[in-house]
Amino acid sequence: MFIFFFLAAFAAVALVGWVIHALTHPIQAGQGVLIFLCKAAGVIALLAAVVFWIGQGVLQAIPGFLFMAGFFFAANKLELRWRGW
Repeated sequence: MFIFFFLAAFAAVALVGWVIHALTHPIQAGQGVLIFLCKAAGVIALLAAVVFWIGQGVLQAIPGFLFMAGFFFAANKLELRWRGW
């Protein structure tokens, strides 16, 4: 039970830190959120593809892997485009 309090406190401090950063550097924070969302979508697509692969087969998992590759490619391009990140 203690771990939940620790994780909640950690998330709260991280969120407050990000809000302060977003208020002082709005463009950089927006870029970071966009890159984070691309990476998060890539991880979700990877998990979905693995579940399809285990449950149904490789052919059904191919679209999920393609979406994952696309999201990670987009995040990589955004990171290269915005060097300050």
